Amino acid sequence: MKYVIGIDSGATSSEVLIYPLGKGRAILRKYHPVNLNVLGFKESAKRLIYIIKDISKKTGLKNIISVTAGVSGARYVKDRNRLAAEVKKATGLKNIKILTDTEIAFASAFDTNDRNCGILIAGTGSILYYRNSNGKINRIGGWGRHIGDEGSGYWIAKEAIGRITNYYDGIGKQTKLANILKKEFGIDSENIINEIYHKGFEISKLTRFVFDCAEEGDRVSLEIIKKAAEKLLLHFDSLKNRKYNIALTGSLFTEETLLERHLKKLVKEKYNKIKLIKSEFKSAYGAIKIALNELR
Repeated sequence: MKYVIGIDSGATSSEVLIYPLGKGRAILRKYHPVNLNVLGFKESAKRLIYIIKDISKKTGLKNIISVTAGVSGARYVKDRNRLAAEVKKATGLKNIKILTDTEIAFASAFDTNDRNCGILIAGTGSILYYRNSNGKINRIGGWGRHIGDEGSGYWIAKEAIGRITNYYDGIGKQTKLANILKKEFGIDSENIINEIYHKGFEISKLTRFVFDCAEEGDRVSLEIIKKAAEKLLLHFDSLKNRKYNIALTGSLFTEETLLERHLKKLVKEKYNKIKLIKSEFKSAYGAIKIALNELR
């Protein structure tokens, strides 16, 4: 049995689809995250190599004929080529292709001939990736947590921290998020600076609690979610209210519903020619589609 491997590597986790050529079922596995911006080149390469070698225990390394990986943070071609070369060297596999995570997510939702279509990813980061009527690919956002990714999971958590510190100062509204931060992570006004600046507390861990508190009626959390929807809406300014099918993907849409509801309301009010849809397939399947098209 020969296999094609599709990898969707994000900042939270990696999903790997083991796709047999012939009879047999595809297998989906989860691994540790791979994000080039966060982990750097050496650690990202190490993790990708581990994933492939671990999968080869089941498939046999010689039976893997192609690996296509969409790696978050791998925005530039030179970085992707360097990463592919390192993985080839360590595994001995010749057919290794490194793409952006947005490319494989797009391929999972649309075909190569589709036009006026795109994906809005909202997970740890955020980006709009779309193809216009002329077939040109464009991207809006995706600059990373420190200089962009507005409306993303990281942005939501960062906004929550700001609202909590405002509450500590007595200039912000009372919020359940302050209690959550204390109860779940042992962080309060006395140690928050030390925990974030010196102990490396990953603030994105707070994101899911913002959604939980918003659903429970916490006003501050609900304001943050609504503001995140407004930030995501800005991605559509570049479409100039033309007819587009935009697939929503990423954990903030697949695991939550509140953000999607607010975004759909805003889109209907401002961009009524844009149709928001949900992708039927996981992004790792997009990597498989790309690999199969090249093999054919």
